[in-house]
Amino acid sequence: MHDPTSHAKTDLRQDRVVLSRRTLAAPLLLFLALIAAYFATVLAILMTGALAALVLVPLCGMLIVALFVIGHDACHQSYTSSRFLNHVIGRIAFLPALHSFSLWDREHNHRHHRFNNIRVLDYAWIPLDLAEYARAGLSHRLRYRLYRNPAGVLLYYLFEIWPRRKLWPRRVFVGAIRPAYIADSMLLVAFVAASLLVMVGGWFGKGAFEAIVLAFVLPFLIFQMMLSSAIFLHHTHPEVPWYASVEEWEADDGGVRGTMHVEFPYIFRKIILHIMEHSAHHYAPGVPLYKLDDMQERIKRHGAKSWQFSFREYFEVCARCKLFDYATHCWLDFEGRQTWVPLSVRLPACGDVCGPHCRVSVGRENTVSEFTPAIC
Repeated sequence: MHDPTSHAKTDLRQDRVVLSRRTLAAPLLLFLALIAAYFATVLAILMTGALAALVLVPLCGMLIVALFVIGHDACHQSYTSSRFLNHVIGRIAFLPALHSFSLWDREHNHRHHRFNNIRVLDYAWIPLDLAEYARAGLSHRLRYRLYRNPAGVLLYYLFEIWPRRKLWPRRVFVGAIRPAYIADSMLLVAFVAASLLVMVGGWFGKGAFEAIVLAFVLPFLIFQMMLSSAIFLHHTHPEVPWYASVEEWEADDGGVRGTMHVEFPYIFRKIILHIMEHSAHHYAPGVPLYKLDDMQERIKRHGAKSWQFSFREYFEVCARCKLFDYATHCWLDFEGRQTWVPLSVRLPACGDVCGPHCRVSVGRENTVSEFTPAIC
């Protein structure tokens, strides 16, 4: 995929057009089945004993994951053939995940997909370079080290992304506050209020604390940990580069090269609705989840990167991908030692004008998180 021939590019573009054709009835039925299953599972957790409820908690968490994937597709307008229905489905599907539809659209569609793997412009899992890590304060370094640990990966999104960017609009991140941001955040408030009212009412024989923990908190935490690890795996691997500038990213086809397809067993891929077929998604975000595995197979034939998930390989990825040298395009450990060979990255043809590594300047509203590297 890094350097396909012109003929291959034409074939892929045709595949992208064909596979982007969406249907209506089947995806609508899938959404209705999953949202019904979610509410039925929550009700079952509230009505059963503690042991049976604990067994149902992971199922409830997985249903939140599946609904979130549907909401993600709907936000891309790739889930059904109806734009209006996509907006309705997306907002409802995002409720159990406690995500604002319009804020997700702003950050994910209009930022991440346009600037994935570009430091300063992307907003999640941006690796620091050695100098930035050395300049960081102690608490900053400790948290950064935690999040690059195999267990800490599960916590990153919960603390660094979701509460800051996905619940309530903040001018520092979104600029002007649009009415849609407020409306979607208020929809989340209403959902949480209604859920807590049902759970603390004692109508199903459980105390308020037990009901909230089992039916609300634990499933949500399962979702958060799975989302955090998925995003990490999507864009972190010794063979996945990060970029110092838009110019580098464009020259190197970073929209796809900055992604990784992580292969899971067939059944699990179906359960999570193909969210890990990620290089195909970045190449063709209009392809719906129910055709994404086909698109992934097609771009894989042209060199898109993938690896078969195992915990051994996952631990190795975490061990190798601590810091990133944006000049040599190489992953480093915390001592600055190379953990992988420098990646071959096309550089923009502007070295005579602005140097070999062009930079973009952004304002305060484009800062991505406390872990965002400073602009050189």
